Parts: sequence; structure tokens; C-alpha cells
Amino acid sequence: MFLTKLVALSVLSLSVVNGQGTDDCPEIPETGVTIGDPVPIRPEDIPAGCSDFEILVARGTSEPNFVGGGGKFGIIVGDPVYPASSQIITGVRQGSKDVVNRLKSQAAACPNQNFSLVGYSQGAAVMHAAAADIPAELYGRIKSLVMFGDGYLKLGASQSKFPAGLNEKVRQVCAAGDPVCDANGTCTFFHLTYIRPEFIDPAVDFIVQKFSQ
Repeated sequence: MFLTKLVALSVLSLSVVNGQGTDDCPEIPETGVTIGDPVPIRPEDIPAGCSDFEILVARGTSEPNFVGGGGKFGIIVGDPVYPASSQIITGVRQGSKDVVNRLKSQAAACPNQNFSLVGYSQGAAVMHAAAADIPAELYGRIKSLVMFGDGYLKLGASQSKFPAGLNEKVRQVCAAGDPVCDANGTCTFFHLTYIRPEFIDPAVDFIVQKFSQ
């Protein structure tokens, strides 16, 4: 499934699912990744051309960018261009601007293309910031928004954090215990588990369903 490949980008998630620790809060193992370091995106990795659907995935802090998502099955998968570093304020501003510019340029060049916006952790903040600046005339082209470990969407709380024209298209994915999105969460380990099928599979189904409507 295409979204499985997207979320599998997380080096941390790939390593952490086998971590050891207490039952309540498993230990986060050493991965060799320095959290906070920027990860640049090469211009040649940015998908080109038109497709039926484009899925923009804003990665979490220090995640690598997705490579090789161009055009298969009528789907283009691409990353917003932003450093995903510990410089969150400037990074989110840069990433959200890139998302909006990408949507505008692709919508103009590809009149039949529709979009899904996906964000994980800091990437979810990118999508929130972008949504505030997306022209209303593009709302109909955005079929779904899926947020993993989103600090703006709290587990069990009323969700109205996106513009009204997009709110009904949002799916929140929050692991119980994740301190970023669960107000009662205290274990960072759970913020790094979104690669698991119980989170990925329903998100994939949601995106497919929305694209099919």
C-alpha cells in the first residue's frame, strides 16, 4: 500500500518498534539519528508532471525525504521542501509556503489532479500552517488530510483546527500514550509507532475512500 511506504520513511519508527523497556513505556533504542538535524531535499527528488492524485507528505523532525514516488498507479507522492530540523518555527513557515505553492502550481498545470495532505509530528504543523493559506477555490481538489501524532489535534477532543471547508476531510491518527497528541500521554515511545498496521491501514483506507468519492 502506498501510504505504508510513506510512513515507513521514519528511521526512528523502523528501529523503535522492537525497543525494550517497561510495559508502560518501552525504552527508545539508539538509532544513530541525531534528532534535530536538518535533512535536505534534492530538487531531482521532487515529482514532476501530472497524475490523477498527488499525496503530499510532510515528514517529522530529521526524517529522510521520500524518493521514488513518481506516477505509479496514477499517484504522485512528494515531500514539501523544508528542513524538518529543530528550527521548528522557520521550518514550518518554509514547509507551509512550499505546500501552498505546490498546490497552486499543480492545480494550474493539472486541472484533473486531486490531492491528499499527510503530516507526521512537525509535518502535521506544516500542514496546519499551509491550510490557513490554501485558497478556498482549491478546497474541492483536496480530498483528504491525515495527521499522525499531531500536537494540534488532541485525542478525544473536539476537532476544528482546520478551515471549515477542510475540517470534514480530516482523519486524526493518535496513539494512546503519545504525549504530543494525547493529553494524558507521557511516553515518547508511542509517538514513534505510527508505522504499525493498526495506524497505517485505516489511514490508507480513508485516503482511498476520499479519492474515490
